[in-house]
Amino acid sequence: MKKFMFLLLLVLSSYIVYRDLVIGTLHPSSETAAAVVQSKQAAIPYRTVTIRPGDTLLSIIEKELNGPLPVPLEQLIRDFERLNPGEHAQTLKIGKTYKVPIYR
Repeated sequence: MKKFMFLLLLVLSSYIVYRDLVIGTLHPSSETAAAVVQSKQAAIPYRTVTIRPGDTLLSIIEKELNGPLPVPLEQLIRDFERLNPGEHAQTLKIGKTYKVPIYR
């Protein structure tokens, strides 16, 4: 029984050391994460829009451009979700204000 417990302790210790070295246990600070989010947001020009009944992300952009979307739809969704962390382009809420990317 002592040998089994020693073996179990050895395996557990090895796993802990492996996980610490390969994956790591320290997470970036919230200030670092916020700086990364701000640097991603700074690269995309945007304007703020309050959603009205019937608005979709695509209709807002097309009204602004008076024509078709100049970028792929996937890029529009990706840019919108970068500007609005935690929000999804498919679930816009009426009356809420969002940052919408500007394309020329």
